[in-house]
Amino acid sequence: MGIIPKGIDMKVKKFFTILILVLAASLSYAQQRVTIKIASVAPSRSPWEIEQKNLALEFSKITGGKVNLQFFDVNALGGENGVIQKMRSVRPGQKSPIDGAVLTSIGIYELAPKSNSLTLSVPFLFRNQDELTYILNNYSDEMRDAIREQGFELLGWFSVGWANFLTKEEVRTPEKIKALRMSVGGFTSPELGRAFQKVGYTTEDLPNEKIMASIKSANGVKGLYTIPMYAYATQYFKSLPYIIVEPLCPVMTAFVISKKAWDTIPDEYKPALISAVKKAESKFIGVQQKNDSEFLDKIEKEGGTLVRLTPAEMKLWEETLTEDAKKLAEDKDIKVINVDFLQRVDADLRKFRAGN
Repeated sequence: MGIIPKGIDMKVKKFFTILILVLAASLSYAQQRVTIKIASVAPSRSPWEIEQKNLALEFSKITGGKVNLQFFDVNALGGENGVIQKMRSVRPGQKSPIDGAVLTSIGIYELAPKSNSLTLSVPFLFRNQDELTYILNNYSDEMRDAIREQGFELLGWFSVGWANFLTKEEVRTPEKIKALRMSVGGFTSPELGRAFQKVGYTTEDLPNEKIMASIKSANGVKGLYTIPMYAYATQYFKSLPYIIVEPLCPVMTAFVISKKAWDTIPDEYKPALISAVKKAESKFIGVQQKNDSEFLDKIEKEGGTLVRLTPAEMKLWEETLTEDAKKLAEDKDIKVINVDFLQRVDADLRKFRAGN
């Protein structure tokens, strides 16, 4: 009486042994799974966002579900500057709220000025995507090292479009565009705004959530530059219906994650993950080039006016913007353009063009 029969005792022991093994296995699996929180500038429901989701699926597939990418809207996290702050730990040893980001060249410059990302945004430096790809391949190690110095890993570059000017009234000359109150499409950067002002532009540094109200205001901005996809997705073109179709410069984004987050991923998966990012880069270039044309067509069909410059007007733009870039490169107070880096890139482009 009061003593558990031996048979039942063995069954209880067996049950608890199995339960412990199951719990241990579950705990081990949970510890192996890695969730990486990525903030992104991709507009909601855009082809860009769709490609990001495809990349997340590829990461999960390669790692057997052990690496999960979660994307968040940059604008909901305080813009690019806010995200950069959130990617940095508040205290030593404390986990940052955001593990990585897909940032524009502006954001990458704010994160790692030595990357010289904004120097690659000099108007008319590049003529096409092949030239941009060539330069990114040549200087990827140098730019990656600059980003690593800040505690982040560069996984890849994505060309998301080529910027165009949008204005409230038709504008065909640099002199008139400089007279307008301008925004840089909602991506804030005090230093970039100061650079524009140095060469005669009238810029206003506006966060994305305030730009539409400013555009609609009688005293607000009268123009901005951004990619066609973004102009259409945000519906900016309805208030700024004139768009100069000649592209100014490529708009690039970089996919970076903190070294701490990268180190949580088993090394065995990293080569395949990097390869997946490279494939996504190539795929996105094709999508982007198609999108620029398609979104310009959509803008025109929905009431926008495509302004096509004459050869003489285009020559004036090239001469003016090239001269502006030189002024900025030589200005010791402006650091967004690295003159040495610009000269090296320009020399490489000349060789590339001669070979083609």
